[in-house]
Amino acid sequence: MNQNQKLLRQLGVSTVKLDKMIEASLRAGAYGAKLSGAGGGDCMIALHPDGIQGKRLVEKAIERVGGQVLKVKLAL
Repeated sequence: MNQNQKLLRQLGVSTVKLDKMIEASLRAGAYGAKLSGAGGGDCMIALHPDGIQGKRLVEKAIERVGGQVLKVKLAL
């Protein structure tokens, strides 16, 4: 995810807002984060550590830089 985001940023499809949310989530402990969709907007995905504490750290980091968290659960 992180390498892909680096390439997307180099292509110019990321935005300042996306970069701030992604960087904040990684600093808070997310395993990976990248923009979602075609870019140019403000939607990103972050993969957080298991457990409530890891999840909340990443959520709060995104919110602190102006992002809005939409919670998604994956079932395998």
